[in-house]
Amino acid sequence: MSARMYESTPGNSKRRAVDTQDFMAVILVGYGENLFPFNEGPNVLPKALLPVGNVPIINSVLDWIFDSGLTDILIIVPPTFHSAISNHLSENYSSTSHPRARILLRRTTDGDKDEDDERSETGGRNGEHGAIDRDGTARLLRRFKNHIKGDFVLLPCDVVAPRTLTLSSVLDKHRANPQAVLTSVFYEPVEAVKDGEEKLLVALDQEAEEVLGIQPLESLEEDLDIRMNLIASHPRLSLTIRLLDAHIYVFRRTILDLMATRRSKDLDSMREQVVPWLVKGGWQKGLQKSWAPILDPRKRDPFAGALARSTSTQYPSSLAFAYPTPDSSPSSDHTPLPPTGPTTPSRDHPMSASFGAESLEEAFATSSKHQLPWKCQIIISAPSPPSIATASQGKGKGKPQAAPEADHLIRANSLAGYWELNRKFLRSLAPTVAPPPNRVVLSEDGAAPAISVSAQISPDSLLGEGTKVGDRASIKKCIVGRHCNIGRGAKLTGSVLWDFVTVEEKYVKPLSVDLMKSARIENTILCSNVRVGDKSQIKDCEFGPGYEAKPGANLKGERLVAGQEV
Repeated sequence: MSARMYESTPGNSKRRAVDTQDFMAVILVGYGENLFPFNEGPNVLPKALLPVGNVPIINSVLDWIFDSGLTDILIIVPPTFHSAISNHLSENYSSTSHPRARILLRRTTDGDKDEDDERSETGGRNGEHGAIDRDGTARLLRRFKNHIKGDFVLLPCDVVAPRTLTLSSVLDKHRANPQAVLTSVFYEPVEAVKDGEEKLLVALDQEAEEVLGIQPLESLEEDLDIRMNLIASHPRLSLTIRLLDAHIYVFRRTILDLMATRRSKDLDSMREQVVPWLVKGGWQKGLQKSWAPILDPRKRDPFAGALARSTSTQYPSSLAFAYPTPDSSPSSDHTPLPPTGPTTPSRDHPMSASFGAESLEEAFATSSKHQLPWKCQIIISAPSPPSIATASQGKGKGKPQAAPEADHLIRANSLAGYWELNRKFLRSLAPTVAPPPNRVVLSEDGAAPAISVSAQISPDSLLGEGTKVGDRASIKKCIVGRHCNIGRGAKLTGSVLWDFVTVEEKYVKPLSVDLMKSARIENTILCSNVRVGDKSQIKDCEFGPGYEAKPGANLKGERLVAGQEV
């Protein structure tokens, strides 16, 4: 095994001297609660290792980080998945392939515990993964704050960014403004994913490129109050419900110091609690005054302001603001942190408050005298419209060429998102991948071909290594993982098969051609070690790891896990 380039267990170790990094990348790996049935059954695959085009999705995130020049990475994973992710990093991100990179892999239980954590661990919680195993992102960051020495970028393990959005551009925007304590990325989702995601009301200032409020749309009351101080400081306030939070945040290191002033039990989610709380501090006078010594200590670089005024950064046109303004407005009160979990609209909600006694004239007078010590910036990842198809310049009549599709940011944090990532990958295969030059591939013992000469495999399909395809099998627009066995006459269309999937065939006499006995699978995801019996008809389904569809099964629109076999 090659030498590891990361530390998989806590403890001191000697590392070679490298250039100082101004940012650390922190990747949080969760359980994938919204990915049923992928997350239940035997040998569940970690969310970070979900295959997209037969490549674990965390590879896209790591490569995105390395392309930006960052080399210091902290990955926090549940203990259940530590071993699998450790093995993946050892095999694919060794010191040979990435000599400058330093990846620190930690279990969620490895961080520093405080009194609240110890009490929770002693009292226990419901769930099979232990007391503190499913803590939210905010509590995890607080627990690992001693591992983060400087400013950092927080990333999910399941994001695939468009070509127009580089991590370098996100970091440069944060670097260019010394007042920024947060730079967050929001995005316009692809249509296929939009309905399955939580809708947000986002308040922002387009000219200042500043986010001013974030609130789940379902928690809004019919009447929404707004504070005069917000209107006074940002008269060009805009509202939109078209954006989703990408969970890509660039933070100033002092954010962790601010979080340390709160009790651990008050912190859970960065997106639902800390970020909205921090955003309010950008325009609320009371929070500005109390937070200033923590967020903006005097020891910060005295030349940062001069550097910002002498530097200009250009960003891709796809990051421009383009969205409608609904007839509603955000508001907030002085509640430091909103509650977690489902809530009912109330006056205690973090975005619900009355105008108070402050008049509009007083608010404008106050805002003109006071310059904000910090701001929360926003980047909008809006897909560029696809180019118009053009006629061919060859001989004869011009034929319209297929126009490229818009490039969206997509997350695999839901079934719809995971489906869309794989379909996007398949669409990219069609013009670039040619059919295999030699379909007759002998197996290791030389006894039989791995892919039958009579099998039909479309150019926009992908087969993993070690996969066998039987006589007269048909595979169209599919991704098939490693070491799968596709039986004689099986027909697969628009499906995703993970590793070690078996599509059985019923034995027929040598001279018989009875393809009606073969399985048909359409628009379906089969997780690892799934077995589909002969003559099965499967359509629009998702099967969890180890599920077995019995011979002759006729299933449509089902999501099933091992143990639910009929």
